[in-house]
Amino acid sequence: MRHQSRMHQGRLRLRPWLEEQIHSGKYPGVVWLDEPAKIFQIPWKHAARHGWNIDKDATLFRNWAIHTGRHKPGIDNLDPKTWKANFRCALNSLPDVRELHDKSMKKGSNAFRVYVMLPSAKSQRRRKGKH
Repeated sequence: MRHQSRMHQGRLRLRPWLEEQIHSGKYPGVVWLDEPAKIFQIPWKHAARHGWNIDKDATLFRNWAIHTGRHKPGIDNLDPKTWKANFRCALNSLPDVRELHDKSMKKGSNAFRVYVMLPSAKSQRRRKGKH
C-alpha cells in the first residue's frame, strides 16, 4: 500500500499533464491551435492505416500509460490500441475538456481530433470565493 501511494504522489492528473505535453513540443502535431482559447489538436491516425508508426503515432498515448503506471517499458508488451483507448476514455471523462467534433478529422492518413479545455469548475469556485 505504501509503495502505491508514493507512486501516485507525483502523478499529474490528465489535464495538467496534457498541457505540459502540448507546451513541450515533443509530439509532432500535438499543438495549440488557439492557446488563449485553450483549443488544441492531437493526431489520431488509425493504427491499421499505411504509414502508422508506433514510435511516432503512439508516443503521447504510451507516455500517458507510463505516467499512470499502466505500462512499464521493458516489462509489459507493447499495446498501442489499449494505450490509445485508455487515453481517449480518460480525456472523454474530463468534465472540463470537450471535443470539437466539427473541427476534428477522423479519417485518412492525417486524422486528428480537436479539443477545447474549458475553465474548470474548481477554478471557477476559487474565483467566486475570492470576491
